[in-house]
Amino acid sequence: MPTPILPGWAQELVDLYESNAASQFIIHGNVNDRLVIPTAAGKRLGSLNEFLLDVLMPRFDVVLSYDLGNGIRVEKGGPVFSNWPFMKDCPPLPKTPRPAVETLTHYFRYCANLRRLNASNIQVGCILRGADLVAPAQGGLDYDMGALITMIRDWANDQLLTGHALATFLVSENLNDLHPMLANNPRAAKVKIPLPTPGELNEAAELMAPSYPTALTEFAGKLEHVAQQLAGATLGAVESMLKSREHRKQKLVTADLVKLKKQLVENDCNGLIEFLESTRSLDDLYGQEKVKRWLRQDISLWSSNDVGALPKGYLICGPVGTGKTFLIECLAGEAGVPVVKLKNFRDKWVGSTEGNLEKIFRLLQALGRCYVFVDEADQSLGRRTGASNDSGVSGRIYSMIAEEMGSSTNRGKIIWVLASSRPDLIEVDLKRPGRVDVKIPLLPTTSTRESFELLRNLCKARGMPIGDEQFASLEPIIPLLLTPGAAEAVAVKVYRVARTSGCQPIDALRQTLTDYRNPIAPEIMESQIRLALDEASDPDFVPEFFTSRR
Repeated sequence: MPTPILPGWAQELVDLYESNAASQFIIHGNVNDRLVIPTAAGKRLGSLNEFLLDVLMPRFDVVLSYDLGNGIRVEKGGPVFSNWPFMKDCPPLPKTPRPAVETLTHYFRYCANLRRLNASNIQVGCILRGADLVAPAQGGLDYDMGALITMIRDWANDQLLTGHALATFLVSENLNDLHPMLANNPRAAKVKIPLPTPGELNEAAELMAPSYPTALTEFAGKLEHVAQQLAGATLGAVESMLKSREHRKQKLVTADLVKLKKQLVENDCNGLIEFLESTRSLDDLYGQEKVKRWLRQDISLWSSNDVGALPKGYLICGPVGTGKTFLIECLAGEAGVPVVKLKNFRDKWVGSTEGNLEKIFRLLQALGRCYVFVDEADQSLGRRTGASNDSGVSGRIYSMIAEEMGSSTNRGKIIWVLASSRPDLIEVDLKRPGRVDVKIPLLPTTSTRESFELLRNLCKARGMPIGDEQFASLEPIIPLLLTPGAAEAVAVKVYRVARTSGCQPIDALRQTLTDYRNPIAPEIMESQIRLALDEASDPDFVPEFFTSRR
């Protein structure tokens, strides 16, 4: 059989082992997915465990595995393993972590000593599945845990073992879920399995196609289109979807792909992210012409693959109610690339928050091009110096997000969009150029005419037309510094008054404005306006009314 072409992560692992640079590998990332496995008869889909056994360790004499549920299992080389004197009386192999790791370590030392005595050279592999459950990040360090971790580290550090033909694999979905004494061991190589690329999805789809003829009828000979549209989904999720469609005799059509991708990816991420779907466009955003022009220029550059001038991120700031989230909805409808909103990725368990972020970052890398929306960024992104009562979680979040936002490989692939009414609370390093290049202030109205037009548009959308000729009579009671959020509340009240009292829309508006009180205290409004003005990265974003305030 010719040497198979390996995916990048597997080739990296092989190179490290064959060069004697590492014998212990922490495999993390997309470890629970299906993988394409080359065989003598072609290719098939299988698990990571099958890939390790059939592709990376076919010449190993003995391969053992351990996980909390099954204990120690002999995956390969049972007759050789049974020659170990310890197995002479066929004792049951232990299942609990410390005795199991002790048993594995004794066997590794036994094989290493045989080689040292020139008695035998047994090539041994060991797969520690669910390593984060055996040695969890939040597990502390009592005597049992300390002994267990010491033995596992010795598999990579002890000269007797590393000088022997031993390869050990610690499998954990998230690196941050594994105890730091193992995850940070400099003698262990960290190998990340990414989510499948469109090319890998296409290869898998070709393997699956004969099993799902009805589901894939519409895409015979053009499966690459399906793969491109489903980028970001796992092979397992795609396979499950095709099984369901085939069972129902339901054809997959092009119109399904966007919806299916959203569903598959959100399910795989356990609610950590949300795809923003919107029928709006930037035309639905009232005013803000210079902002819209800038965003459309970026969209045009992106669509023409001219990414050199694209920012890595935007900061959308301004007082509460100025339409920061609405702007993102309009951008999502016009951009033509996915807009992913980070949801609550924080968890009460130590290490879980960092693990959630790892999973999110894997998805973002797999999506190709996308916007990443972080609402209330001042609360979500962590602080360089964490609070004293959060066990350092905030600081680690800050570090992970800062590294991801600043990655030079992300320009033209991922654009971060941070929204906040308190940009002063976002760490300076997170909003510096190279992470956030464009800072856009969204500000309230600066004239009575602007306030009137905003109110007219919102009332019109509710079937409450207000004539332009009414401006002069209403001008004395039209408020300045009106935010879209406050104007929305006014329009709702106008609708209510008109419907409950039977009066005309203009009379309902006059009554509502006569009683109007700004929902935001003046000093808070002024403070948040000043913060937004101080952040603006381009003078064109600042209306002339506010220029003197900078």
